Amino acid sequence: MHPILSDKRKLFIYLFAWGAIGILAGFTISSFIGLNPLYPIAFSLPMMLVYGEVNLSAWYLCRAFPLERTSPGKIILIASVSVVIISSVWTALGWGIKNAIEQFFSVTLSPLPLNQSLLIVFITGIPLFLFSLAVSYLIAAFERTKESDNAAYEARLLAQHAELKALRMQIDPHFLFNSLNSISALTTTNPELARTMTTTLADFFRKSLSYGAKETIPLKEELSLLNHYLDIEKIRFGKRLRVEEQIDPETLSDHVPPLLLQPLLENAIKHGISNSIEGGTIIIVTQKKNDRLFITVENPVEDDVPKKKGAGMGMEIVRKRLQAIYGSDGDVKATMQENTFKVILFLPTISQR
Repeated sequence: MHPILSDKRKLFIYLFAWGAIGILAGFTISSFIGLNPLYPIAFSLPMMLVYGEVNLSAWYLCRAFPLERTSPGKIILIASVSVVIISSVWTALGWGIKNAIEQFFSVTLSPLPLNQSLLIVFITGIPLFLFSLAVSYLIAAFERTKESDNAAYEARLLAQHAELKALRMQIDPHFLFNSLNSISALTTTNPELARTMTTTLADFFRKSLSYGAKETIPLKEELSLLNHYLDIEKIRFGKRLRVEEQIDPETLSDHVPPLLLQPLLENAIKHGISNSIEGGTIIIVTQKKNDRLFITVENPVEDDVPKKKGAGMGMEIVRKRLQAIYGSDGDVKATMQENTFKVILFLPTISQR
């Protein structure tokens, strides 16, 4: 539908503008012929209001013959034929209004011969319609650009959604594979712990399915889910795995993507704790700074231990998820200082979504 006809406010402003032009034209005619302004305005005001309505047809012409799919010659031909037809109809209307006013009020609106007066009306209508047609083409081009931008934005959203879904699918099977291997090993050495680990694993996946269906969850729930994961790994590593949490209470209500920290803890255990005979302590720290949420995961690293295959995959998954959701506002950095490997996540602080 026409963008002006579809909006009553825009239509009112549009007709008001044409009405103002009509009144101004009436005063201009009055100054030339020395007649009371009411008579010229009675002629020019309805003429301009009608022509304003007629000029709305320019929108449908530009939609039917878009610039990018129509040759310049064809557009010029269509514009020429249209402006002749519309100006001719407008001139005929002007002749009727002029006669009605002159006969009813016994006045002369134009000292010029009738054919010259009608020619002036005809010529006046040409630039007015061509201007309306040019403006319509500009509006149509703007709308097509806007539609293209919206389509591109929707395509990016769909791509991000597909990428996030694929990344989530990478997390669960990877963790399940490691957990099942641990349970398999425990069945021969400690069946009771194997049963406990199986139950804990079931609880973890039950909770992860509930949280995983959401875009984000409060950090408090993410940490609760993480503790289920750590309970599973503590069965496997026993006293070798120790966890220290330094949680800022103000961060617990901030929302994060579900299962965000589990890949980082898995890396910390795989590449840190499992390589040490004595094990070590994983430190989890959360804090707010300047409307940003920072989450730090530290783990000890043994000297001269070869890097295991797959190192960095967990970080890459987390990085892609953060960038897909938050763009440049979310990322993950890693540093190595002496025998400590530290991963820092930063993302916007959002209490609810």
